[in-house]
Amino acid sequence: MWIKTKNNNYYRPLTILLTMGILSLWSSCSKRDSKKRESDIQYIVVIGFDGLSPDGLQNANTPIFDRLIREGSSTLHARAVLPTSSSSNWASMIMGAGPEQHGITSNAWEKDNLVLPAITTFDDFLFPTIFHLIDEQVPNAEIGAIYHWGGFGRLFEKSAVDYDVNPESEEETAVVAAKYIEEKKPTFTFIHFDHVDHAGHEFGHGTPEYYSSIEKADVLLGQIMNAIQTAGIAENTLVIISADHGGLGKGHGGETLQEIEIPFIVWGKSVKKNHRIQYPVYQYDNAATVAFALGLKTPGAWIGRSVKTAFEGFESTDAYPILKQLKAPVVIPKGEGYKKAGGLFVETASVRIENPNIMGEIRYTLDGSMPSPTSELANKTITINTNTILKSAVFNDGKMSSTLAEGYFRIKSREGQKPVKYAIFYMDNLTFIPSLANKKPDITGTCFEITSDEIRSLIKNNTAVRFTTHLVIDQADAYTFFTRSDDGSLLYIDNQLVIDNDGDHGVKENAGKIELQPGNYDFRVVWFNGGGDGWLDVYIESANMPKQILPTTLLNSK
Repeated sequence: MWIKTKNNNYYRPLTILLTMGILSLWSSCSKRDSKKRESDIQYIVVIGFDGLSPDGLQNANTPIFDRLIREGSSTLHARAVLPTSSSSNWASMIMGAGPEQHGITSNAWEKDNLVLPAITTFDDFLFPTIFHLIDEQVPNAEIGAIYHWGGFGRLFEKSAVDYDVNPESEEETAVVAAKYIEEKKPTFTFIHFDHVDHAGHEFGHGTPEYYSSIEKADVLLGQIMNAIQTAGIAENTLVIISADHGGLGKGHGGETLQEIEIPFIVWGKSVKKNHRIQYPVYQYDNAATVAFALGLKTPGAWIGRSVKTAFEGFESTDAYPILKQLKAPVVIPKGEGYKKAGGLFVETASVRIENPNIMGEIRYTLDGSMPSPTSELANKTITINTNTILKSAVFNDGKMSSTLAEGYFRIKSREGQKPVKYAIFYMDNLTFIPSLANKKPDITGTCFEITSDEIRSLIKNNTAVRFTTHLVIDQADAYTFFTRSDDGSLLYIDNQLVIDNDGDHGVKENAGKIELQPGNYDFRVVWFNGGGDGWLDVYIESANMPKQILPTTLLNSK
C-alpha cells in the first residue's frame, strides 16, 4: 500500500524491525543502524543553547541541567566542527555531516552565496536535514522549529516543517515552544536559544554575566521540561540538549578547546541514568542519534553516528575512549580572551606558573621546546630579561597529563620608542578588507607591536586598521609569518603579499613564508573587524627562531 504525505509524496510504510543483540557504538549510519529500537520513542525534543560551554555548566547554578544529567547520559567533551561559528555548527547538528559535506563554512553562507556547494542536496540547495528525513519517513509526523536566532531559519527545508517560528526573545521562545509541545505533542521539535551567546559576546565567556545567562537558560529549560510533562508525553519522549560552540574571551570561531568543546545531554525513554558517555561525540552525531531513535534510514552522505551507548542495552568495547586530561598550568601574568599569557615588559618580567589540579607537578621550558619529564620544575618565581617563549605542562607519574600552556614574553628597553604606525578607518558593512588607498583615516597613532590589543579601545564594528613599520632582519633565512585574526588580515613585506587571511571569520591563523636577506623591509599588516570582539596578533618563525609573537625589538620606525 502507498501512503500520501502532506507534501504529496508517496511511499511505503516503514517496516519496524526489532534491534537484535548488542550493536557496536560506532557502526556507520547504514540501513541496519537506522532500524527503530524496541523502546518505541515517539517524541523527540532537541534543545540547543547558542554559545553554551562546559565551563558554563560547571560554574553556573543550574539545577535543571544538573537533574537531567543525573537522570540521563551526558558528556562535557563533545566536539563542535570547525570553524566554531554558529551557521556551520547548527547546520552540522541537523544535517548529520560537517562543512566539508554540507558546504556551510561560515556565517556568511547564503543560498545565493555558495562558496562550497553541498555534496548532495534535496531542497533549495540544502544538504538533507533531520527535518526532511522525519517528514519523509514518519507518517503524519508533526514537526516544529522554534528558533531565537533568525539565521537558523535558512538552514532547513521549509517544506518539511509544520510549525516555523522565530520569536524575538529567549523568553518568548520558551513560551511559544512550551505551548506548541502541550497543544500539538509534536513528533519532533527543535528549539534554539540565543541569549547565552549574546552574553559571551558582550561580557565575555567565564564572566559573572555569562554564568548568569546560563542560569537563565536553566529556567527556560525547566519551562520546556514542564511542558513535556504537562503534555503527558514524558514517558515516550527523548530530549537532547547541546550547543553549537563554546567561546574564548568575547568571541568564538577558533580552534581552542574552550571554543570547540560542547555539552551533549540525552534524557528520557530508555536512556541510561547518571551515565557519563566515555566515547567521542561530534556535532553531527546529534542528527544521527535522532534518526536512530526514530528508526530512520539515513543518507549515505551523512557521516554522523548515533550515540548508542547513551541508551540501555548498548555498550562498547572500543579501545579509544575520550582522553581524560588534567587542567593546563596557569601562567601568570595570565592571558585574557585570545591574548596569550605573558606580554610586553620593560627590561624584566617576573613569572609564576600555578597548578590548578590537586595532583601532578609542573615542568617548563624557556626556549620554545616542548616540556618533558626532565624539564625544569616550576617551584619558584621565574625572572625573564629577554624575548622568551615559555611552555609548560602538568606531569603525573612521569607522563605529560595536561594540555600545553604557553606564555610569550617580550622585553624592551626603558628608552624604547613605539616603532609601529597605525591608521584606523571607520566604515560600513565590512566582510573583506577594503581598499584604503586615497582614504583619509579617522584616527592615527603609534604603538609598540602589531596587535589589536594596543588599540582595542578604538575598535568598533566595521573598523579597518593599517599597521606600518620596518622589519629588521640580521640573518639570512626563510622566515614564516603568521597572522591570527578575527576578522580578516593581510600581511605585506616590501609590498609583496605574504599572508592572505582575509574574510569574515572567527579567530583563524594563516601563514606565509619568504626568503629574507639582512636588511630593513617595509612591513605592513591590514586588518578589519566586521563585528563583535575582533582580534589580531602577528607571529614570526625561522630555523633559528622558535615561533613567537613578532617582538618590538625586530621593528623600526625608520
